[in-house]
Amino acid sequence: MKAHKVIVVGDFGVGKTSLIRRYVLDVFSDQYRATLGVHLYKHTDTIPIAGTEEQVRLVLWDIEGAPLPGEQMMRYSLGASGAIVVGDLTRPDMAEPMRRAADMVEARLPGRPIGIALNKRDIAPAPDDASVAALKDRYGALIACTSAKTGDAVPNLFRDLTKRILGGKAGTV
Repeated sequence: MKAHKVIVVGDFGVGKTSLIRRYVLDVFSDQYRATLGVHLYKHTDTIPIAGTEEQVRLVLWDIEGAPLPGEQMMRYSLGASGAIVVGDLTRPDMAEPMRRAADMVEARLPGRPIGIALNKRDIAPAPDDASVAALKDRYGALIACTSAKTGDAVPNLFRDLTKRILGGKAGTV
């Protein structure tokens, strides 16, 4: 079974680690610990595709929220099959950091699928349809209003991104 590398990017404190831990371990913690550098999580999942089920191994790269030098981000993103960009719905300035992160993903991983997690849906309303449509149109991305705390939409986001990766058989590790 081939493994597919997925990078998870976004500002500090938006819930990248929490989303990954909810998907991989089905747990949530209220205690915040900033990721420094990168943490790797391995997860095997069964993805339904065209009436069959395919087992897939994902290697999820939880990348710190600080703006990283181009060379360091290039190393972290090398060989990635796709990416998830995470934003925090409780932040009024959520869109601009997400655009910067998605632009970086597009520049480093042209043609790879992108998922966008609008996180913390359990404590903030979903954004208006126009702003969501703009993100989807600009990046051709999957969009999900997620909650790492409750688990809402988390597995579906990772699985839908994986389906897109498998459809293109992009970058395996």
